[in-house]
Amino acid sequence: MSRKGSSTRFAPLWDDSLIPSEGVLFVMGTDTGVGKTKLVESLIRSAPARARLRIVKAAQTGVGEPGEERDLDRYLRAGASHDEVWEGYSFARPLDPMTAARFEGRSVDPDYLLKRIRAFHDEGYRVIVEGSGGILSPFFSDGSGILSIASRLDRPLSVLLVSHPHLGTLSTTLAAVRILGEEGLSPRLLVLCTRPGVRDKASEVNPGDPQNPSLPF
Repeated sequence: MSRKGSSTRFAPLWDDSLIPSEGVLFVMGTDTGVGKTKLVESLIRSAPARARLRIVKAAQTGVGEPGEERDLDRYLRAGASHDEVWEGYSFARPLDPMTAARFEGRSVDPDYLLKRIRAFHDEGYRVIVEGSGGILSPFFSDGSGILSIASRLDRPLSVLLVSHPHLGTLSTTLAAVRILGEEGLSPRLLVLCTRPGVRDKASEVNPGDPQNPSLPF
């Protein structure tokens, strides 16, 4: 299997210890627009040909919005095949999945998502699951989100947390790390993605100062 996507500004991220054989990797963000999909694209591009992948977008919102590209199309452009990608739900409005579904008289079924992700894992694939928005963005009618899927998966998994290095990141990133830790899902890796056109002193200092005692890495 050859993956020849377009160029990327991310260094190759693939590491067998990050996504163990027949394991599940959840790519979660501290917020929307922090670079989760770009990170998944980089994982696809840098995955070895021997890796049997399934890339899951649990819920896509804002489908059809001007200037918005569907994440599945970005996965394909990065080099994934149609057989490797799967989208659980899609909604027209650019809102959190729970609210977007409600506007359409629908709901997101956590058991359906769990069943499909478990099936991909049990078939021997390495599964990458991309969340929507931040780690607490509501997916389901009870207000819970992607964390509840990870907590109930009952399969080997790891979490990659995506944030930004700019002013204000420390509080949101530390809050996300704390919440993940309380759920028993401490992130294996933290990736800081610079926002295009944003340059500040914090973005120069924060990535080079990983000694914060609250970070579990």
